[in-house]
Amino acid sequence: MEAVRMTLNSARLASIIDLPRTLRDREVDIIVLPKAEEPKDHHPDSKRESMMGCLSEYANPALRELEKGAWERAAVEKYAKK
Repeated sequence: MEAVRMTLNSARLASIIDLPRTLRDREVDIIVLPKAEEPKDHHPDSKRESMMGCLSEYANPALRELEKGAWERAAVEKYAKK
C-alpha cells in the first residue's frame, strides 16, 4: 500500500479542514492513505439480498394469530385511562 506523509503548518490546512483549536498554528503531520475497499459480500455463502424471512425457522405458528392486533392491544393497555 502506498502512502504519502508530509509535515506542514496547520494554517495551510485552515481552508480545507476544520481543525480543533489545539492543532491550530502548529506543525502537523499529514498522512494520506488510500481508502480501504469495503467487502462486497459479508459471507461467501450468502446469496440473499434481503434479511426478510431469515428468522422464519424460529417462528411459532401457534402464536402467529396473537400477533394480529398486538400493537394496538399493547397501546391500549399502556395508555388507556384507568
